Amino acid sequence: MADDPPTIRARARSAQQYGAVLRSRSTEERATWIEGAARALCEESDLAGKALRTLPAVTGLSPPMVAWGLRTTLGTATRDALRALANNALATDAGRSEPISLVSIVLAGNVFTAAFRAIVVPLLLGVPVLVKAASSLDRATDTKSYERDGFAALLQDALRLRDSELGRALEIVEFQGGDLRREAALLELAEAASVYGSDAAVSAIEARAGKHLPVVAHGHGVSAAYCSVASQSAETIEQTVSNLATDLCAYDQRGCLSPQVIYVEESAEVRAERFTEFAAHALSKTQLSLPRGPLPASVAAAQTQWRGLAEVEGTLLRGAAYALAIQRGGSFRWSPGYRNATVVPVLGLAEALESMGRFAEHLKCVGTDPAALDAVALELEGRRDWAAYATALGTMQTPSIDAPADGRAVWEGLLKPR
Repeated sequence: MADDPPTIRARARSAQQYGAVLRSRSTEERATWIEGAARALCEESDLAGKALRTLPAVTGLSPPMVAWGLRTTLGTATRDALRALANNALATDAGRSEPISLVSIVLAGNVFTAAFRAIVVPLLLGVPVLVKAASSLDRATDTKSYERDGFAALLQDALRLRDSELGRALEIVEFQGGDLRREAALLELAEAASVYGSDAAVSAIEARAGKHLPVVAHGHGVSAAYCSVASQSAETIEQTVSNLATDLCAYDQRGCLSPQVIYVEESAEVRAERFTEFAAHALSKTQLSLPRGPLPASVAAAQTQWRGLAEVEGTLLRGAAYALAIQRGGSFRWSPGYRNATVVPVLGLAEALESMGRFAEHLKCVGTDPAALDAVALELEGRRDWAAYATALGTMQTPSIDAPADGRAVWEGLLKPR
């Protein structure tokens, strides 16, 4: 049953009330609290066992994929990393800012661990949190339901078990998006809102928030990979494609940081077909340890269509649960995700960036090999109207706790002038 507006308001007031307790503790105490809760969810504990039992059904991911997501995401929340993040955030205004009284967060359901940074960064900085939980998808019927056993609820349990008072600064509500009365109640007491989801969902919340409530938008996004000639030598190619396979398999390629298109630099000696054969072999191996979850009915239909057209238009390499389509000529169609990706041969980084420019407003991240990382990072930094950042292949879906979010500091909107 959906939470009604009075319940939503009551939980907002409760979180706000415990915000005073949250701010009474030092940054060190809050960092230690968060680190301990994170460990409880990914190490040997009753709560970690519950997470591994319940999250596969809620997320539609395989149990090994859920375990990987928990381990790689929660492992970023070390005390040192949290302390450094807080110091960087507070140093920006050199003591001239303070935490806002409440942030309302609207979560999306494509990558379950995305809720972690969204929730713990405000808590670390002394900001209480009211969360609208994401919906889960019934894989057989494509219908949505509430994530009553989802990751946000498990994180809340972990935080409250670690410190019952501090844990009360996080409250969770559940209702379907688009409900005007419930969304109004969600935003009523907040001093900022952080919204994850489709562009349409973000725009709807922004319209309801009006001019007086800052909204930090995390809308639709895509990511790409770039593999230089240097990454395809006899000495490097196996590591390159192994890292790429990890990025493609992570969360079944459902996230904004998942590569949808792979730009492969060619030369007289190096061809994209050879690279794609190596990548296909790496995907086959990676899927043994990180198997794909079940396909929703709508995705299965889209996948069949995408693969059929890719086979007609170019070269398609497919396995039991993946497909790579080689598309020459610079144009390509977006895949339905779920480990289906396009390989686009290019003459170099300039050509790859020109192609990325077509979807730059939605570009979140570019994963690349060590030989090209500095060059890609420099190019992205020089494009001030792009929000994307560069990272090493194999780490696209495991950003550090302080990684930028849509071109902004991860703490944006959480502090205000004194």
